[in-house]
This record gives sequence, C-alpha cells and structure tokens, in this order.
Amino acid sequence: MQAAPEFLIFARWYIQDIDRIAPTLEELYDFGLRRFRGEERVRLRQFIDRAVREASDATLERLWNETDADIYFPTVQDLRAFLAGAGDRL
Repeated sequence: MQAAPEFLIFARWYIQDIDRIAPTLEELYDFGLRRFRGEERVRLRQFIDRAVREASDATLERLWNETDADIYFPTVQDLRAFLAGAGDRL
C-alpha cells in the first residue's frame, strides 16, 4: 500500500508541540482536517478507511513513518485508533 497524496498532506500538520495548538483530541482532528474540502476530503477518507481496515500493523506504521509528521504513537493500535477517529470525522 502506498500513501495517498492527501494522507501525506494530512500527516504534515501533526507537528511537534501540537498539543499547545490543539490540546484536545477534537481540536487535534480539526486542526489536521480543516484544510480538506470536496474531492480531496473524499479521497482522504477513502484512503484512511482502507488503511485502517486492510493494512497490517507493520504497513500502517510504515505509512505513518513515511510522512513528515512529528508525532509518534506508543503502539500501532494507538495509531490505528487515531486514524479511525480522523476517518470518522471526514
């Protein structure tokens, strides 16, 4: 599985110290998703849904590590839950 361009853009917004900008989980999602509209939003949702549903733990972790995101998750289950939550908000 290869990361969709929208996924790379989405992850880029998760910068170091983001908890100062978006201290709650809801604000964290809003911060990363507010830039997506129309077809980009649909493509991001489709990619995230597919990745959460189909990607192995190793693949999901690799996808996230290939992004420019500065935040990391203690476990791949935490990453999967974060992405599932983002997908639910799209």
